[in-house]
Amino acid sequence: MFITPPPPLPELPEIIDQSLSAYAAQAITRPQLPGLPTISTERLLGYSPRAIEAARFAEAMRIAYEITRRQNAIAAMRAGEMNRRAQKLAERRRAWWR
Repeated sequence: MFITPPPPLPELPEIIDQSLSAYAAQAITRPQLPGLPTISTERLLGYSPRAIEAARFAEAMRIAYEITRRQNAIAAMRAGEMNRRAQKLAERRRAWWR
C-alpha cells in the first residue's frame, strides 16, 4: 500500500503591521503625488456654486436654530404655567392641621 503524501502548503503572505506608527512610516516612505491645480468654474458659470451652497447651508442652520429657540421658549412657558398651577393648587389645599 502506497500512500501519496499531501501536497505542500502554500507560503503564507507576510503579515503587515497595522499600527499607527507603521502607517505614518508608510506615508514618509511613499512620495506624495503632486496636487491638482484648482479648477475654477466661476468664470464659466458666472456665479460661485460653493458660495451658493454655503448660503443655503447658513439659511438652513438659521431656520433650524430659530425653530429650536421657539420650541425652547414654548417649553419654558409651559413649565412656568404648570409650576404656577401646582403652586396655586398647593396653596388652596387645606392642611390636615387646620
